[in-house]
Amino acid sequence: MGFLSSIQHLFADKKRILGATDFRRALNNNEFVFYYQPEWDLKTGRVMGVEALIRWESPNGIIPPMEFIPMLEKTGLINEFTPFLFNQTLKDLRELYQAGFDNLFMSVNLSIIQLKDPSLLDTIRQSLDKYAILPEKLECEVTETKHMDRAAIEHQNLHQMRDMGIRLSIDDFGSGHASFNYLKDLDAHKLKIDRDFIQSLFDKPANETIMRTIIGLGHSLGLIVLAEGIETSEQEKWLRENECDVGQGFWFSRPLPLTMLIPFLRTHQEKQQNQ
Repeated sequence: MGFLSSIQHLFADKKRILGATDFRRALNNNEFVFYYQPEWDLKTGRVMGVEALIRWESPNGIIPPMEFIPMLEKTGLINEFTPFLFNQTLKDLRELYQAGFDNLFMSVNLSIIQLKDPSLLDTIRQSLDKYAILPEKLECEVTETKHMDRAAIEHQNLHQMRDMGIRLSIDDFGSGHASFNYLKDLDAHKLKIDRDFIQSLFDKPANETIMRTIIGLGHSLGLIVLAEGIETSEQEKWLRENECDVGQGFWFSRPLPLTMLIPFLRTHQEKQQNQ
């Protein structure tokens, strides 16, 4: 190894160590905060559930998940984060129930590293029991797009979660060819169409045809179909008219902290009752 390579390797290791140190400090200091983005029934306009989105509110400013999640995955620290993930989100779901919204489900994202953790199922069970949440009120989104061996622990964990009653969702469908492997191998209940399809929906007629095909494919497999990244009334209208089941995006609501989510849901509920 040359001198320059040695220096680069040293700084890479230092950065990794500092990242791990910062993560553990942040976990101890409650710097990780969840924001929740509602999922809407496009036919009725009702909120069906919320997706948990993590933010790192560090002393130096907010660090977006695309910056720290890869570091956690690369170092294996993501598995130290998993108990916090389920404990906090299900605690917040219990608070939503106590506020009168006991029909909602909680959706969380899991990476392939977390799915490989042998203690994952025990972690989930403990949080479900602690907050008296039914398994069917928890939805786990699969974000990894690589094909999984049926004998691999991640595949077994997913199927045991499904057998427990936990709902499984295929996230960002269409963003990679391996998404079709999930349709074949994973008995999911929901398919989430990648936001890029919605953003480019009206760019050319072929895009609308592709969207109709994906919606039809999902329905033919008995899946609920959700469109991510809806930002305009035109997108929402087209998706509703073409029988997409669920919508999510800034057109309905930005991700909100729990303190803002509860009053938002109350206001929306009042509007629904007055219609």
